[in-house]
Amino acid sequence: MDNMSFKQQYSNQQNKFKPADLDKITGVLKNLGIIVAIIILILILLSSFTFTVNETEQAVVTQFDRIVRIIVDDINDPSIQELRDNPRFAGIRIQQGKGLFFKIPFIQNVKHFSNKLITYDTTAEEVTTRDKKTIFIDNFAQWKINNPATFMVNIGTREAAHQRIDEVIYSKMREEIGKIDAHILIADKDYMFSMLQNVEDYVNDQLENYGVKIIDIRIKRTEFPDATKPSIYEQMRSEREAVASKYRADGQKAARTIRAEAKNRATVIEAQAYEQAQKLMGEGDAEALRIYAEAYNVDPEFYAFWKTLQTYKQVIDEDTTIIISPDSVFAKYIYGK
Repeated sequence: MDNMSFKQQYSNQQNKFKPADLDKITGVLKNLGIIVAIIILILILLSSFTFTVNETEQAVVTQFDRIVRIIVDDINDPSIQELRDNPRFAGIRIQQGKGLFFKIPFIQNVKHFSNKLITYDTTAEEVTTRDKKTIFIDNFAQWKINNPATFMVNIGTREAAHQRIDEVIYSKMREEIGKIDAHILIADKDYMFSMLQNVEDYVNDQLENYGVKIIDIRIKRTEFPDATKPSIYEQMRSEREAVASKYRADGQKAARTIRAEAKNRATVIEAQAYEQAQKLMGEGDAEALRIYAEAYNVDPEFYAFWKTLQTYKQVIDEDTTIIISPDSVFAKYIYGK
């Protein structure tokens, strides 16, 4: 009974898959494959007609290896404006912007270039100072591609740009360092900042036709050979001592000047104060004499009594012994006469 049920179920399953149903499924799959193929073909054709430039890129469009269009960040950049006057790049279309752009498929090709700031760590090189000291310096430079057309034509790759930047930087660096003594390279930061600015300006002039702009140049590290370190350090110490002596001399001179000015001012102030005091004393004495005269004129006898008492107060105290005649005018008030 169980075997018959199994056979019947198997037979029913076989009957479900009729040839008509298989043909239907096959047709659907075939149509789906055609749709997928069409979508892929459309995408391929669309990609051949368009290209994108993102926020960190610039692009150069070539046609049979000839530049016909560039997409840049700033159409008003001086290096871009110079393309219009350069016969070598006559007829180039210059666009500014980001996003989706169109091109002629299979004929035009697009090459993308970064617009980001690129840091190049140069190799350490040996230079010689004016005082014949050998120094190893290690620089780094930050640069960017400001003209993708001239960059592609004259340099082409970032590696080639680094090689050219390295050559130009060190040629000018050797020239500038050859004008100064070794201790200035280490101790005088203001001079070095000015020197590096000169190097940067020179390098930009030399690389102007390469579509490259140097943003910053810095000396990352300086190292002296062991044989030259003692003499350089001694020269630096002597230089610092000379500067310190000059500061001390200037300070002492300023101190003497300040003391002399203060003394002169004090003398003037004392003289003015003495003059004012004498004037006030004279006025006080005159006022006292006037008061005394008025008091004497009012009651001469009382005035004589008051003046004598004031004299007693000034000359007589507990430790004073006076020997005086009883009939002395000075003693008449003591004896009550």
